[in-house]
Amino acid sequence: MTRRVVETKAATLDNEQLTIITVFEKVVNKEQIKKMSGFSKTHDVLIQRGNVWEYKAK
Repeated sequence: MTRRVVETKAATLDNEQLTIITVFEKVVNKEQIKKMSGFSKTHDVLIQRGNVWEYKAK
């Protein structure tokens, strides 16, 4: 199964840069993630191969 990884960037009130990384459950697809948040973000995936998770950046 594939898990979606979403990276969102933001700034605090003090102009410090934040990076928020969210790993979604296997049942959530890309369209559902887009509906949850309208912010600009990158979509990557984690792919399970046996007992190992492989990270794929798009």
